[in-house]
Parts: sequence; structure tokens; C-alpha cells
Amino acid sequence: MATILQINGLTKAYGPQVIFDRASLTISEKQKIGVIGRNGAGKSTLFRMIVGEETPDTGALILHDIARLGYLKQHDTFQPDETVIDFLTHDSGKTAWQCAKLAGKFRLKNDTLDSRVTSLSGGYQMRVKLTAMFLKDPNLLLLDEPTNYLDLSTLILLEKVLRDYSGSFLIISHDREFLKNTCAETLEVEYAKLFSYPRPLEDYLAF
Repeated sequence: MATILQINGLTKAYGPQVIFDRASLTISEKQKIGVIGRNGAGKSTLFRMIVGEETPDTGALILHDIARLGYLKQHDTFQPDETVIDFLTHDSGKTAWQCAKLAGKFRLKNDTLDSRVTSLSGGYQMRVKLTAMFLKDPNLLLLDEPTNYLDLSTLILLEKVLRDYSGSFLIISHDREFLKNTCAETLEVEYAKLFSYPRPLEDYLAF
């Protein structure tokens, strides 16, 4: 399988706090990886460096030419009076018809598309963000705590979408059941390193 992302000798520190010390990792096509580690270990920092929001002190993060990133951030970027369909069209650059078609997979239909995003529940706002991400046709998803504030129906829907997804993803989550239901491999961020294990979380914890 072709390589999408390569991390070589990654080092990152904030003052005396060393987050990564010559950490390395390779991500190829069709890998579905759950990312675990204690709070402050560097999981979200890793994502921000992959998308270019932060830079490493030394080392290299190489996105290969085939890479199309989809990044689900923890914070929202919705404008106060923006409707769902307005947000999706301006964020993706796609037509309203294309946006509505994909939004339907997340059960965002009819009046919901014309509702203000900020008036929706947290679960439905997450559906909007997920739709926007998938509209960009990514083949490598970075999902940072995607289950936060989700209602049960949205959680079940997200699990199904991820199981059916043909690309690669990295998911940061403290929800072990969610990782169990979606991820085939495990990546632990610990001791300023990246430890990759080609088995699900349950197997890794029993290792």
C-alpha cells in the first residue's frame, strides 16, 4: 500500500517540556488507527503539526502527493447567522446540491439545511462538521475527540460511516468502546515517542 504520511525524527518542546523526542511514524493507505495517551502527551499537538498549524523544532512531517487531509477540529468555525447549507457550500466550494446530497448521509435534510448551525444541538453541529470534512474527499482523516457531546444516534451514525470509509484515519478519543468499534490499529503517544501496534486497542492493552 502507498504511503500517505511519513514522520521522521520529530522533536517538539514547549520550554522545558519535551512533547516529542525524535519520534517517527509511517501511515499508509487504508489504516484505521486509534490514538491513545495521557492528557498532555502530545496527541493534539501531533495533529496540529500534521496540518501545519504548528511546526516541529526538528525532524520532518512529509505528506505525500496522494494525501488529501480531512481534519476535524475540536473548536467550531460557524458564523452566528450562518445556515447549514451556507456553511457547507462556502467551506467546501461545492454546489448546494452536492452538499445536500452528502449531508443526507448524516441525516441533515429539509428544514435542517436551512437552520442556523448555532441553533442546532451539539450532536447535529458535529454532523455538519463531519459533512464539511467529507465534502473535501479526504483520504486521511484526523479526528480529535469526535465523540464529545454526541447524542447516541449521531454516535452510531459516525461509527457506521467510519467502518464504511475506504481511506485512512487517526482518531484521538478517550472513548474506548468507540475506538473498539472503529479502529483496527493502535497508536500510543507516550514518553515523547510514537508507539504503533498493528492490532485493535483491546489487543494492545492485553499485550
